[in-house]
Order: sequence, then structure tokens, then C-alpha cells
Amino acid sequence: MKYALRIFGLLAVVFALYVVVGEQLVGSSGDAYVNTRLAVIRSPSDGTVQLSLGEVGSRVEANEALGSITPKPDDGLALLGPQQERAIYSADLETGGAASGAESRPLLQGRIAALDQLIEDREAQRLASASTGLRAPAGGIVWSISSYSGQPVAAGDTLATIADCSTSFIHASVDQGLYNRLSVGDAAQFRFHDGIALDVTVALLAGTGPRALLETLAINPSGRLLEGYSVFLAAPGLVEAGCPLGRTGRVVFSAGPLSGIGEWFSGIGL
Repeated sequence: MKYALRIFGLLAVVFALYVVVGEQLVGSSGDAYVNTRLAVIRSPSDGTVQLSLGEVGSRVEANEALGSITPKPDDGLALLGPQQERAIYSADLETGGAASGAESRPLLQGRIAALDQLIEDREAQRLASASTGLRAPAGGIVWSISSYSGQPVAAGDTLATIADCSTSFIHASVDQGLYNRLSVGDAAQFRFHDGIALDVTVALLAGTGPRALLETLAINPSGRLLEGYSVFLAAPGLVEAGCPLGRTGRVVFSAGPLSGIGEWFSGIGL
């Protein structure tokens, strides 16, 4: 019995070493986390912004009303010129054309009609631009706020950004050797540090990536992550996980001992 226990203990040690060493030898990355792309809310026109946006970190739904842009007060100059011209032609028409060189009545009437249409169009534009609504371009998390209610803004100014939870993915950093062995479509597994695992697929081999690409992401890599090669992995299971941005874990690109053990337990219903 004593020898049997020793043999069993030795086998347990060997098995543990096999698992530890085997997991280290498979293609994997311990530098991985949940990331997503940013949806930018921009001002559609010049004016004053009014935001009904929550604090940074609050949730918004796609197409949710977030505020409005009110244009600068109309100084009336856009209508002043056409109105003055119309007044001159109207007076000329009433006096028989003396002020404009006795132009024919049909010509004067045509010019007045054209000016009436111009005045009507400009008035419609003024009313249409009285206030422009702002809506969330995507559902997710308020990531940053660049402008505040009452602040003047120009067309194209960034007002806020939203971390788009519908596009969340796993962002991994790998060494050059592993990077060169990967292909788009390769299956892998992402394991959160709390033990939960998700099936993932290589979606983009971003490499050292252009800076412009990284700036579109909610979380930019830093430190040693910048020294590696970026790999983006699609993870459909993140939608059900509640958009856990920033949570870290490990990506395994090939099956190791733990994967086989997990499959065996699943096979026997455990």
C-alpha cells in the first residue's frame, strides 16, 4: 500500500508537470483583453450644443436621443437682399416701370415671382435648421465627452465617443513567430482569468498596426503590448457577457492539455 501511494503521488506530479509544460508550449498569448471600436458623435453644423448624455461609463441604446445643436441666431441678412430687390421691382411695377427703364410688365412679374420663391426657400431652410437632433450611432458605453451643454461648436467637432458593444472583440498581442503562423479564420479559445472560456476566431492580423487603426479603439495597447504583434479575434459570446471591456485573459491558439481534460469532463457530463 505504501508503494502504491508513492507511485500514485509520482504519477500525479508527472501529470501536473505535463499540464503546466504543455500549456506553455502551445501557441498562446497571456497579453489579451476585451476591446471594441469607438463610435464618434460629431456636430452636424455650427451652433450651440445641448447634451442629455449621462456620465462617462453610462449605457446608451442605439439611436437614443442624446441632445441637439441649435444654430446661431439668424441675423436676417440671407433674406434682406432678396426682400429689398422684390420691393424695388414691386414699386417699379406699380409706377409703370419708370425706375427700371420701362421694362415690360411680364419681365418684372417674372423677377418678382423668382424672388418670392427664393425668399420662401431660404425661410424654409432657416426653419429646418432651427434645431438638429443628436442620436447615438451605436449602443454601448459612454467612453468620453468632449463638449458640454451651452458650448459653441463647429460642424464636424467631436462631441462624445461611445464604445460600441456590438463590435467588441478580443485584442491579443503575440510574438513574431506565432504571428507568422496564424491565418484569418483560425479557431482559438479565450480564457478569462476567472476561468470562463469563450470560443474565438482570428478576424484580423493587425501586426504592428497603423496608429490610425489603434486610435479607433476604445482601449489602446501600451507598454509591452506595443512591442508585440496585434491580433483581433471575433468572440460572439461577448454579447452575452455584457460587454466586459478591459477584462484580461489568455488566448490559446492550439489545443493544450487543459482543453483535452475539459472535453473529457464534458463528455462524461461533468
